[in-house]
Amino acid sequence: MPEIIYLPFWYEKKGFVFLSFKERLCGLILSDFSCPEIPLITKTPTFKHLKRHLKKITLRKKKIPLFQQTEQRLRDYFSAQLFYFKLPLVLIGTPFQKMVWKALLDIPYGQTITYQSLAYKLNMPKATRAIAQACKSNPLPIIIPCHRVIGKRGLRGYSAGLAWKKFLLNIESLACL
Repeated sequence: MPEIIYLPFWYEKKGFVFLSFKERLCGLILSDFSCPEIPLITKTPTFKHLKRHLKKITLRKKKIPLFQQTEQRLRDYFSAQLFYFKLPLVLIGTPFQKMVWKALLDIPYGQTITYQSLAYKLNMPKATRAIAQACKSNPLPIIIPCHRVIGKRGLRGYSAGLAWKKFLLNIESLACL
């Protein structure tokens, strides 16, 4: 049975849960933006996504070096000292989702792209909604920067809520001044 290692982490009144599979980061759960309380892991969209693909999962809380490394990278990101996450990742999803998530990694720090422009970039001009769904299913928000994808009329949804999306885009825009 696949084992997911997890560990909660708090930074500046924001809660996170790191998730690892086979010693690679496979998920990042964000708390509600205005509340540092960490949600029940098994009730989160990220966990449900992983379970859908891995089937039966066991959870084990444990400190591992990968989580210390991820914590430091997040601290650096939030203080505008890190522009690209170099962490060992395992992408768990459909081939289409993985293709979209890999494309998200190519969006430069501090820049945004519309869902439609991303669809054209991937030579799939009619896949705008499917791309939006892949972004919504991204189990590694922030690290795989789905917050950099916006609607053609402005900000659209974000798996952790629009307050998180605005916050992340603001960090990046201020760092790029």
